[in-house]
Amino acid sequence: MPTPLLERKKAIVVCLETEYGVAPAIETGTLMLATELSITPYQGNTVERTRIRQEMGGYAQINTGPNTQVQVTVPWSGSGTAPVIGTTVVPPAWGLLARACQMQEVEDLDAGEVTYARTSNEGDSLTIYYLHDGQQQCVKGVRGTVTGSAATAALPTLAFTMTGLYERPTTVSPITLSVENQADEIPVNFENTTEFTLLGHEAIGQSFSFDLANTVTYRNLVNYEGVHITDSAPTGQAAFQAPRIADFDVFQKIESHQVVTTGAVAFSHGTVPGNIVGARGPKVQMASMTTQDSDGITHVQSDLRWLSVEGDDELVLFAK
Repeated sequence: MPTPLLERKKAIVVCLETEYGVAPAIETGTLMLATELSITPYQGNTVERTRIRQEMGGYAQINTGPNTQVQVTVPWSGSGTAPVIGTTVVPPAWGLLARACQMQEVEDLDAGEVTYARTSNEGDSLTIYYLHDGQQQCVKGVRGTVTGSAATAALPTLAFTMTGLYERPTTVSPITLSVENQADEIPVNFENTTEFTLLGHEAIGQSFSFDLANTVTYRNLVNYEGVHITDSAPTGQAAFQAPRIADFDVFQKIESHQVVTTGAVAFSHGTVPGNIVGARGPKVQMASMTTQDSDGITHVQSDLRWLSVEGDDELVLFAK
């Protein structure tokens, strides 16, 4: 009787490539702590192989550029190792995935934090080993994009959508790796979330999210195959208790028909060094406004547009 593949027996191991599209050994990789994991193992543009004939019927469909997409959601949490100011700071495991989203990793020893900011220069690439109950698909040349979500009474997450080069899965022997440099996430609430400011307003927050919104392009040409990030325009959303006009004129901030108003946005979550994470931007536009009922209290939901000041500084993720 055939042995089924079990959905729960899945994992990914992530390796930073030193040469694009060349897979490092799986033993050198990082086992990623994931809360959700799915794969589109074989995708790509297709054409039909048509034939002129007297009979009716369909035609064979041909994949003209096979590639693979891996979607993985990870805890938005720190490495679990407290920084030593001026000496060491340990990046979280998800930092490898962020680097393949064309985000530059910078260790700021004086601030005791590691930051990730999008760069307009071509960033790093990964090999992802997708493990599924004794089978393995090696996905090389991986790059992608990321969204982040933090909602009250829920656990904060980072969701990565990664695209790489197709390779047929194989049967493999089990390997032994353990999760490192990834603390457990903690819920978003009054005790754990220490900052949520929108254009100078200390918001009573309901939810916060961002979308790096990279344009991820797979290319398959004569003498070349690869994945590139060709554009990025970060957006997001914020939902918070509606302030009175005297406290914070949200209408003046939203209006753009005469003047566009921008300001800093900051979100910080966690109180224990080594497990403090967040996002910030120096120039953010609140681009829309809707209202909704939350426990009988009016809340506002606004789209966010992250804009740059000096270039490549519009959205910064941090862990400290």
